[in-house]
Amino acid sequence: MSKILRSFYHNLKEPVIIYDINEQVLYCNKSFGKTFGKFDRLLGLEALKKLNYKFYCDICLLETSELMSYSPVIAAIKANTDFTTYALYQQQERNFLYYIIKSFTFKKYKVVYFYDVTKELELEKIKKENEVLKIQNLEFSNTNSKAQNQAFKMALLNRISSSIRETLDAKSLIRTALKELSMIFGAHKVYYAAESKEKFILEYVYPSSFLSQTGEILVYDKNVLKDIFDGKNSFQFCLKEHNNSKEPFKAPLNRIIMPVIKSSEILGIIVIFTPKKEMGEIEKELLVGISGQISSAIFQAILFNQVTKKKEELEETIKELKETQLQLINAEKMASLGQLIASVAHEINTPLASISANNEIAKKIYEGMCAENIEILKDLNNIDSEAIKRINNMVQSLKRFVRLDEMIQQDANINQEIDLTLSLLKHRTKNGIKIQKHYGDIPLVKCYPNMLNQVFLNILINAMQSIEKKKQKIGEYDAGIKITTKVQDKKLIVTIKDNGLGIDEKNKKKIFQAGFTTKKIGEGTGIGLAICKKIIEKHNGSISFDCKKPDKTKPDAYCTEFCIAIPI
Repeated sequence: MSKILRSFYHNLKEPVIIYDINEQVLYCNKSFGKTFGKFDRLLGLEALKKLNYKFYCDICLLETSELMSYSPVIAAIKANTDFTTYALYQQQERNFLYYIIKSFTFKKYKVVYFYDVTKELELEKIKKENEVLKIQNLEFSNTNSKAQNQAFKMALLNRISSSIRETLDAKSLIRTALKELSMIFGAHKVYYAAESKEKFILEYVYPSSFLSQTGEILVYDKNVLKDIFDGKNSFQFCLKEHNNSKEPFKAPLNRIIMPVIKSSEILGIIVIFTPKKEMGEIEKELLVGISGQISSAIFQAILFNQVTKKKEELEETIKELKETQLQLINAEKMASLGQLIASVAHEINTPLASISANNEIAKKIYEGMCAENIEILKDLNNIDSEAIKRINNMVQSLKRFVRLDEMIQQDANINQEIDLTLSLLKHRTKNGIKIQKHYGDIPLVKCYPNMLNQVFLNILINAMQSIEKKKQKIGEYDAGIKITTKVQDKKLIVTIKDNGLGIDEKNKKKIFQAGFTTKKIGEGTGIGLAICKKIIEKHNGSISFDCKKPDKTKPDAYCTEFCIAIPI
């Protein structure tokens, strides 16, 4: 390096470094050492790296992909062309200087200048920063605009997704999708056509001004059909909607055909007509997303409609079964009533005969009225009153029992309901059957009283028939039925025991089966206990039984017990 060159840079007030093409530092002037401190020239770039730690690059005209690790001094040295950058230099903890770092090639040397322009160029720096900010703001504005555009489209996609999630009705779902697609693509027209034997029938269209096209068969050429059945979106500028369209458009429109597919099956197509000439990647990605959403939703809607239809059919069947069940209950009630009619008629005839006889006696007494006859009349009147009361009770019991349309739950005293049933069977208990009632202090129960009466009647009749058969078999014995009511574990418990013949072991599993009976023709329908079980289940309760083999040595011992449990 020549002495003239050294002498020139030595007296400059700006710090200067000179290095050769091999990046070896040849010279640092006096101002450099004074400004940045002692510098070991022999360390070369390693020594400069320490200096770099105090520099912060603000604006650099040299492009670099490593902005975060950008070093202005090293960059100036390594630059292949003339180089200029602006940098902040941290002189002390809170003291910063503003430098322009320049480098250029002079013959075979590289020269780096450090210009302190902290004061002089502050205003210029601000202006340049403002210019850069303007550029950045413009870029940000463009980026923000693109982001907003994409966000808007994604919001529409989300709205379609939300609409899809909110309904499983295929019609509502498709109409919502068509409306949203029209907004996204600024469409002239959007419609959905269902696939039918490789043809497409237009079913839904937006806007409503094109509803007259509903039912139109869409015809396309082989290439378009191939794309559809290959599951590809088709983009094509055309003057006609499809091959068989009668009227052309006034200007070409971009026709987008989007196949709606589920499990490789073409459900239909969505056709969009838009004046947009080009479809960007965002729009194409959006179409793919929408296609997947709509395809899945339409498939689910179709399945849902099928399930709904099956559900309605099932509900109708259940309704018919309930009606049939009610008819069976009423039929069984009438059958039970038929068994009671003869005995009830006898019960009614007895007091009626008493009243009739009393009336005959009263006629004769009227002929010779005296004090003694008046007493006789009073006695007859009392007898008649009791007979009339018995008839009235019997009629009321029958009327209450025969109510076939009482299907509304009501609060009932089960003890009283059992007494009602027993009053209808009073004529049978006269034949030596002792009724033991152990009623507990129970609350009113929400139930169908007439149905429960049917259960009590059926079980009691079975118990009495079992006792009567045992009497025929072994002769008279202390026959009895024991009825107990109580509350246990928030349930009403009703138990009915009898000491009849019991139930054969082979029949125990069958007694609740519809149609099973051990009675003779005319004695029972075989649906009594089956209906009892259904009635108790209707009350969310349970019915069970326990039966022990009768002990010949203890004919009075109870062997059969039915237990009814109903939640309170």
